[in-house]
Amino acid sequence: MPKNIHTICILMLVFFSVSSAYSYTPSQFDKISLKQNCQRELNSSFRDMAGTPSCDKLKKIELEEKQPSYKVKLEQ
Repeated sequence: MPKNIHTICILMLVFFSVSSAYSYTPSQFDKISLKQNCQRELNSSFRDMAGTPSCDKLKKIELEEKQPSYKVKLEQ
């Protein structure tokens, strides 16, 4: 009996962690913070070695926001 309870608890924990990970949408504050970090990374002398991860993440967010959330059926 206790094994079943542990299994159920673990499954619930996994379900809630996965559902919360996919339901995250960046707030306006997150975007402003990423823009500021991106600007710093672009002006950094270490840009060639470290890259610009904030700029990459910001571009990804902007692309995802422009995508429709439903499939568009094209008529011919």
